[in-house]
Amino acid sequence: MEAFYQSVAGFCFTLMGLWSGVVSLRRQEWLFDPARRRMAHSVYLGFFLPAVMSLLAAAIPDQKIIWQIAFFSSAAFGFVSTVLFIAREPAGEFSFFVRRSRWLVALLYALVAIVALFPDAVGLLGITLKPLQIEAAMLAVLVFLGVAYAWEFTMEPAAGEQRP
Repeated sequence: MEAFYQSVAGFCFTLMGLWSGVVSLRRQEWLFDPARRRMAHSVYLGFFLPAVMSLLAAAIPDQKIIWQIAFFSSAAFGFVSTVLFIAREPAGEFSFFVRRSRWLVALLYALVAIVALFPDAVGLLGITLKPLQIEAAMLAVLVFLGVAYAWEFTMEPAAGEQRP
């Protein structure tokens, strides 16, 4: 699991750097539009939070409390920020995919937090995976969705452009 989390951390930090480049290219367009600014921030968090969780899970794998704190606090922050994003999103502002899958992101963050709080409960449910393996699967989906949002948002026509 250590190699997985090291890879995810490196991948996510790289994506954060690339996303910063995208944001700088469209800064003038997104700066004064609150919905677009929130979306850019949401995409950034989609890379940053899994990176932090993965970094701490890989750095100190034998200290259960460290990854639990990292996963719980990051997931709680991700859950709250995602719910606030959903609540503030203007109707019809973004694609159907972005609007609907944000609820999946909120659910995944909630599940990550629950597994971090109650890792021993995983075995009680009859699940044979270890808690960090379950967390890894959910992080993989969160990172996938972050990449999908980045693509969707970046491919949006610039102000004044029309869709083909």
